[in-house]
Amino acid sequence: MSVARPARTLTTGERVLQVLQLVVERQPGLSVKEVAAELGVSLSTAYHLVHTLTAAGYVVLEPHRCLRPGPALYRLSDQLLGSRLRPTELEPVASQISEMTGCRSYLAVWSDRDVEVIYVHGRRGVRELPGLRRGFRGAAHALALGKLLLVDRRLEEWPDYLQQERLPRFTPTTIESPYQLQDELREVRASGVAFDREEYALGSACIAVPLVREDGGVAVALGISVPVRRFAAESELLVGLLRRVASAASLSRSDFPVLLADTAKNTRMH
Repeated sequence: MSVARPARTLTTGERVLQVLQLVVERQPGLSVKEVAAELGVSLSTAYHLVHTLTAAGYVVLEPHRCLRPGPALYRLSDQLLGSRLRPTELEPVASQISEMTGCRSYLAVWSDRDVEVIYVHGRRGVRELPGLRRGFRGAAHALALGKLLLVDRRLEEWPDYLQQERLPRFTPTTIESPYQLQDELREVRASGVAFDREEYALGSACIAVPLVREDGGVAVALGISVPVRRFAAESELLVGLLRRVASAASLSRSDFPVLLADTAKNTRMH
């Protein structure tokens, strides 16, 4: 009896991993019934395996009984893929950008099917975007940071509020059409830089560039917010500066502080 127990645990563990693999490979639309058929187990056993994964946050069972990857799996994936560029290690990069430009700076990542702001830096009195603090979510289509991070994601991975016929409106210039958003994302993908022009807050524009992983994917988005008048006059200069800093930060951890210091020494805008 005592020697049989480890073998059963191993079998259950293998099945749980098989379910997880199926959910990732077949998303969206995989049902528990299909899981049972694929694994050759009863429906009740399939539900037990799925419950194990949903309880841990690795899988979500939608109301229409379909399975999709859960927040815990996305967090694990982000940690693995972004291991060379840990967000907390990049906070000095955002802080330095603020010092160099006089702008408020932001870092954002993709987390649990949405864009999340993880760091904000700027002196008191520097123009800020209302409500855009650490932990902010829910406006990916209206922010340069969000557009940059949406580029690498399939449509089914997007948050529910971006899967509607009309997207949430923050200002008269917010992109409300999913088709218009897709057009803009194609431009972002081609240029490697994203903008929002009073799309989240009137009077403010934003510029964002990617901090990339070894595989070329976006690990973290680095952005700044500026008054629209300054954006009109200095956008090219600001984009060039952001790109230089992002390029340095996307190198090895040992190299980018030196390059960043060199960039800061040669570039002061305020």
